[in-house]
Amino acid sequence: MMASTASGSSGVMKGTILGFSAPTAGAAHRPARSRRQPSDWRCYAGRVMQQAVPAFVLASASAGRLRVLQDAGIDPEVVVSGVDEIADGGLDTAAVVGGLAERKAAAVAALRPDALVLGCDSLLDLDQVSFGKPASAEHAVDMWQRLSGREGTLFTGHCLITAGDGRRVRGVASTVVRFGTPTDAEVAAYVASGEPMAMAGAFSIDGLGAPFVAGIDGDPGNVIGLSLPLLRRMLADIGVAITDLWRRPADASQAGR
Repeated sequence: MMASTASGSSGVMKGTILGFSAPTAGAAHRPARSRRQPSDWRCYAGRVMQQAVPAFVLASASAGRLRVLQDAGIDPEVVVSGVDEIADGGLDTAAVVGGLAERKAAAVAALRPDALVLGCDSLLDLDQVSFGKPASAEHAVDMWQRLSGREGTLFTGHCLITAGDGRRVRGVASTVVRFGTPTDAEVAAYVASGEPMAMAGAFSIDGLGAPFVAGIDGDPGNVIGLSLPLLRRMLADIGVAITDLWRRPADASQAGR
């Protein structure tokens, strides 16, 4: 599967993370790497100097994405984009989630130009067909009949838009999901619970659907809706350490930590 960008295309392998950025016009080139710099120097270019970090905004209504961030010590503001999530036809799943994530981030960044905005979107790919949230209970049952005993790939697109200059950093993460073989009664009970109706692919790995997933290869947070390893790399690309987003000790007590 391929993930298309404005500057070309890059492959997205199963269980891997792809990150790339679009610098603003006139941006200075990074200095050449010296022999004495560490092997991951490029990932941390520009972040050595201490700087004030703008407000961090999650452009998503997903409770799962918010929980992934909060469990990692990050308390973002939440601003729902409200954009149309219908994608252009003819795109593969990786390209679709990448485009939708950028669309969400851009809509919220227009409202909050003072903030660092993160947009995300997730879809399950099975046999080169993209599956989002089921449209009905019947659709959810049909999806599970197709997923049972199979292996699919959950793709999540990420887009960061920086405050002020509006620089965009994009990335797509993928995780292989191996589905179990729930009985018809189990599928009916699961669908009746309502949980799959809010999930891309009609399943979860951290809720009622967890017993019906045999295993995964890759980042579990990505399946929930947000890849922290990818986010760390994207933040580093704009000169921000993920630790700069951690809640302060004074905030921890307010968050019940």
